[in-house]
Amino acid sequence: MWTMPGVRLAVAMAVGLAISALLTAAALIQPRYSELLTDEGPIVLQDAQGQAIGAIAAHPTPGGTPHAIETADLTPEPDTIGSYSEQAEFFARQDSLAAWAVWAEQQDVPIIDGFGTIRPAALTAARGLPFEFWMQMAVGFTVFMISAWIWAMQPRALPNMLFGIAGAGLWIAAATAAIYSTRWLALPSALFLPLANINGFGAATYGAAMICLFLVYPVRLAGNWLLLAVAAFFTGWYVLGLFDRLGAPSNEVPLLTATEMLLILLLVVAQFFRSRKDPLQRAAIRWVGVSTLIGSGLFISLAVLPLVIGRAPLIDQSYAFAFFLIVHLGVAFGLRRGALFQSEQWAINLLRAASFGFLLVLVDVVLIALLGSIGSAAVLTCLLLLPFFYLPWRSFMQRWLTGNTSAEHLLEAAAHIALIEDSGQRAADWQGLLTRTFSPLQITPVPPSASSEGKVAIIQDGVGLQIPATMGCPALEMHYKANGTRLFQARDRQLSERLVGLVGSLRQEYDAFKQGEASERSRISRDLHDDLSARLMSGLALDDIGQLKAVLRSSLAEVRAIVSAEEGGPGRVADVLADSRAEAAERLEAAGMSLNWPILDAPGWLGPAQQKSLSSVLREIVTNSIRHSGGTLLSVQARVEGGRLYVVADDDGDRFDGTLRQGNGIRNMGARMAAIGGYFDCAGRIGAGFRISFNLPLAR
Repeated sequence: MWTMPGVRLAVAMAVGLAISALLTAAALIQPRYSELLTDEGPIVLQDAQGQAIGAIAAHPTPGGTPHAIETADLTPEPDTIGSYSEQAEFFARQDSLAAWAVWAEQQDVPIIDGFGTIRPAALTAARGLPFEFWMQMAVGFTVFMISAWIWAMQPRALPNMLFGIAGAGLWIAAATAAIYSTRWLALPSALFLPLANINGFGAATYGAAMICLFLVYPVRLAGNWLLLAVAAFFTGWYVLGLFDRLGAPSNEVPLLTATEMLLILLLVVAQFFRSRKDPLQRAAIRWVGVSTLIGSGLFISLAVLPLVIGRAPLIDQSYAFAFFLIVHLGVAFGLRRGALFQSEQWAINLLRAASFGFLLVLVDVVLIALLGSIGSAAVLTCLLLLPFFYLPWRSFMQRWLTGNTSAEHLLEAAAHIALIEDSGQRAADWQGLLTRTFSPLQITPVPPSASSEGKVAIIQDGVGLQIPATMGCPALEMHYKANGTRLFQARDRQLSERLVGLVGSLRQEYDAFKQGEASERSRISRDLHDDLSARLMSGLALDDIGQLKAVLRSSLAEVRAIVSAEEGGPGRVADVLADSRAEAAERLEAAGMSLNWPILDAPGWLGPAQQKSLSSVLREIVTNSIRHSGGTLLSVQARVEGGRLYVVADDDGDRFDGTLRQGNGIRNMGARMAAIGGYFDCAGRIGAGFRISFNLPLAR
């Protein structure tokens, strides 16, 4: 079971919760009161609402020695004390003050009010621990669990092991500091001193482990001997501090931590240069480097550096620990390679947010300084000129960081490619557009079996991007974005999806347009062949000028009908059949043939397209009978059944020789019926006539 990541993580969580509960219990049993001790020259006692009660008078301790509370007694971190002798005195006073705090639970405390009068006051026991305690405990435990999660995934991987050690060290440092840095007044030195030493050990462990981590991740910079040397060096430093051999308390953990943080930042820079040729490693160090630079830089500048130079920290230690969450989350995502393809945009956003925050602070400081030293006109001039310098710089930095290409230009170019007729040229231009957009080192076609089922997909942890087949072009795989310096990210996938969707949609619409164009040309060709030619052929058999003019007028009307196809409203089936019957009778009579077509009062309606197809097919049947049958009779039967019109036409000609030749007329009739959802069939009898049958749906 230990081989399962979930079990390892659960065990780590149980250990963490148990130790956290033990430390919390140790904090709860210490004397703590609702009244606050504030440093206002003398130490002043305030009630829970912030109202001053008075200064605590010099008081006898249970051992009999009178003490007054001093500013140094409230020092949250003993490493900030100037010398070892002062530190020893500090811990001695902590013992007596801790005993007095226990005694104060049962006795009134002498208070000097604003008039200099000493009066007794009872202290109120606090009901819980302050927010700063829980803040440090939460940050430490969160860091520990993040480290445990990464370690549990691959416990034998050296970077994961080092990351786990670093997280455990930071958790120990934060949890122990939570107890003594949030004490009400004092802790017994028997508790305070071990907690402070454990805190120093945790801080040193964290820094040493992070240094070793950046020596091996993402590019290995040194061998194991250097890792051991780092551990031995900082262990020796810590041990010398335990025995007060470093000259001053500030040379112990504060200087040690500052040195470790500086080395971490230098190693991040070294890793950045060493990983510039590998996009995966470069993405990892870009994200890890930005998070480490921001988190460690803030911690050093606000909490550690002031202690090294003998000044008070600029931020309370309990809040400074939160900066390590930035570092730890960044390193965790770097170690989890599956998230690296997102890391570049996250790093840029984080760096942008930090830069803008720093810029706002810098502008405020500059303006405050200017307001105090120059006139208002000069300040106004600076405010007006600032956008002209800052905004172009911001735009340039954004383009440099993100490498953005104008989406509008890309979409316009993609639209032109989708309309290219030649498939080879279209594929070449499509590949060229992707190359200009992403600058990959490799772009290769992908067989259909290996494509991503019509979807754009990030592959190989961001090293590659797969583009599906579209508009007749093969699927493609791109590798090593920006000439091998970046990974493909979610925004690259989204842009590619937009491009693929656009060109695919445009190509479908263009193909539909071309198909419609071809269909319309075919329709016009059929109508000219079946309808207009039939009328003109009828005119050839006429000698009477008046009748010929009538045929010509009807031919012109037919041309107008062809041009305005599918215009008009629905018509009754009986009326369309009657018109076709009258025209057929006239044409057959002129050709010397008879017509057997019973009049049918057929129910139902036909749409414009159905009317045109029915009239054209019947007209073509008459034309074929006149030109090809050699017969004397054409019989037509029509009936309506089940929402469809059924028509059967027979002639008695003797010219069919058994070979069915499908010329334009037969093909056109079949195409017309197919276009409106109908059915067409024809068959001949050798020397005994030809039969055509078809049916079509009625309008609903």
